[in-house]
Amino acid sequence: MEEDRIKLDRRFDWVGPSDRISKIRPIKLRRVDNETKLETEYREEREKLNRWCSAFWAQQNTIFDREKAKFVEKKKAEIGRIEQISASDLSAFYKTFLDTRHNALMDFNREWYKRNLGLIWPALRVNLIRLTRVLRRR
Repeated sequence: MEEDRIKLDRRFDWVGPSDRISKIRPIKLRRVDNETKLETEYREEREKLNRWCSAFWAQQNTIFDREKAKFVEKKKAEIGRIEQISASDLSAFYKTFLDTRHNALMDFNREWYKRNLGLIWPALRVNLIRLTRVLRRR
């Protein structure tokens, strides 16, 4: 794996370039040397959430690209030889696409909020551990 060959500064999270399909930027979360069990669990849950989010958007964007290509081909067949589809036609496609995917997007949003809200308490606890660690060094 690429990240194994690069020595990352463990003091920071690292953000990579956007994924080609999901458009989500991968995040390599920092690991401290004396990471507690709670810190490990919190980091792993955040990484799991990032993977889940990226997988959802990869699937969503794949469906979108496939449906848009079908729409464009259908429009070209209807109209004949054209250089590009009008903004008005694309706007109608976008609205229809979002309407048909509404439930999936709402389900994603609910789950995303649920998972993120579930990380608040562990985040507070982890930050307390890290604050205590810093204060002990002084």
